[in-house]
Amino acid sequence: MRKGFILLLLILFSCQKDEILVIDQTPTYTMIFEKNGIVVVDGQDISFDITETTQHQLIITKQDGSILTKEIFQPEVGLNTRKIYTKILPKETLILTLQNSSGMINTTSIIVE
Repeated sequence: MRKGFILLLLILFSCQKDEILVIDQTPTYTMIFEKNGIVVVDGQDISFDITETTQHQLIITKQDGSILTKEIFQPEVGLNTRKIYTKILPKETLILTLQNSSGMINTTSIIVE
């Protein structure tokens, strides 16, 4: 009887309430045109806001103005995210420009690593 009582007490005291951890899974975005001189790596997602759905271009140029890459895309109004690949780009400071048919919308310097 005494062993049963001790076993019952051990079972009751060994049971603990499960701890549930709630982790905030809010995605983070690198807003590329909010900063000047941002460091980018290969495969990084870059985000920017767009106010109209007309065709846009992301253009990467050297400091002297020569175009290295150009991507034409159809955006959605609001937050847009694109992936930037830097393996073929020179490891230097470049200029990233967002423009549409009416002209340049945003520009920033990017440092390729």
